[in-house]
Amino acid sequence: MTAVLTTEAESGSAAGERQFDDRTANSVLLAAVLALTAIRLGFASYLGLVDDEAYYRIWTLAPSLSYLDHPPMVAWIICAGRAIAGDTTLGVRLLGPLIGAAGALVLWRTAYLLYGAGIARASVWIMLAMPLLAVGGIIVTPDLPSVLCAGLVVWALAELNRSQNARWWLAVGLFAGLGLLSKYTNLFLGGTILVWLLAAPQNRKWLRAPELWIGGIIAAAVASPVVIWNAGHGWASFTKQFGRVAHNGSAGPTYLLEFIGVFFALASPVIAALAIAGLVRITRSAFASRGRKENDVLLAAAILPMLIYFAAHALHDRVQGNWPAPLYPSLAICAAIALQDVSLKWRRTTFLAALATGFVMTAAIYVHAVRPLVITAKDPTEQMRGWPALADAIEAKRRETNAGWVATSSYATTGQLFMGLKGRSDVAQLDQRIRYEFLPPLGASLLEKPALYVELERRVDLPLIKQKFRKVEPLGTLTRANGSGGATYVLYLLSDPPAPPL
Repeated sequence: MTAVLTTEAESGSAAGERQFDDRTANSVLLAAVLALTAIRLGFASYLGLVDDEAYYRIWTLAPSLSYLDHPPMVAWIICAGRAIAGDTTLGVRLLGPLIGAAGALVLWRTAYLLYGAGIARASVWIMLAMPLLAVGGIIVTPDLPSVLCAGLVVWALAELNRSQNARWWLAVGLFAGLGLLSKYTNLFLGGTILVWLLAAPQNRKWLRAPELWIGGIIAAAVASPVVIWNAGHGWASFTKQFGRVAHNGSAGPTYLLEFIGVFFALASPVIAALAIAGLVRITRSAFASRGRKENDVLLAAAILPMLIYFAAHALHDRVQGNWPAPLYPSLAICAAIALQDVSLKWRRTTFLAALATGFVMTAAIYVHAVRPLVITAKDPTEQMRGWPALADAIEAKRRETNAGWVATSSYATTGQLFMGLKGRSDVAQLDQRIRYEFLPPLGASLLEKPALYVELERRVDLPLIKQKFRKVEPLGTLTRANGSGGATYVLYLLSDPPAPPL
């Protein structure tokens, strides 16, 4: 009896120590999430906007159900940030780091439900170290809410799987609808749901549950603004985005190899290798004829539909590095699972190497954005620099030439000048007017005045401006200092339009 009591006491002590260790580990992880969020907020306030962010900011200047390039969620996020922190770079990006922190909590809960506390912590650490998501936690693009909403759908399915409470289908529908308001890529979440329902026989009972179909109605209702906008604009956004599915290049392995290489760069090499190994493991388990595990079925369903499409797309056209971003949190779980297959002798070293590689790469990107470490011809961070001074010089030139407004011919220059001039001058892109149909039109009296055309040297569209104006007078160039020598912008004074130029 004494021996039994002693054993029970020792067992209780060990359990208490494990709980203490779990609480400590979770506290350290939470502190890391909060610290990284604070760091990202600091960079968000300091760094200038990239072209896409400046363009999305224009969307917040007037309400619209949707937009040509993407659904409206990114505009709503920027609008909320500007309402809180003002019309500044921090205001535009304010919710970005906060959404990233929320995504870490969602991932922890999802991995915990599927695989337990240890995998949950490792998954979040790995996600924090992924360079793509680290940069995406600062720069506000449609990928930001897209990743969060994809994670929320998988989380709700994990809660459904654990609780067997059919009301979780309502949450799945809500999050799926919000995902469709974020980015069209989230349509693949329908594939996730379908695979999860059909791949495991025990899940097929949900096809008879009314909550599943009510969830579908909720998703359609939440996403309806995008459909309504497209119906009123000749399905322009659907045509633009889904047109990428078409065969645009020659078949071959080049883009597929590029797709794989970009993943190793944006996830970081060690994490990418672990993620692939983990994906292979859970896919085998999910579709095994015997010993199939429900948690592996769900994780495989969260990844495979979108991944298979991108792999097929890469056989004939380029897959942009950010497109698979919604897969990264689930792939972080795969990487954490793969760590369990590493021998105990090397497991900790492998984990630390994965984190160190990812965090070092992320830190290098952050530092380079502030002060370029390497000068390259195609530096994606250069577009963040030099706009305030360039905007001031453009405004001075406009006043000097008595131009009434500023004309451009690219969304990138248009967005940056909207941000840099901030109402000192009206700015309008001469072409692709559907991008700005939600904005109030420029007054006829203003359009009768000369326009100051400003555009990046390689984007100057002389045929366009000569078509819209009889008189085209060159005014020289201005340089935007960007840390890599400077970008040259060409200026023309445009006047005497044969018809309304917009």
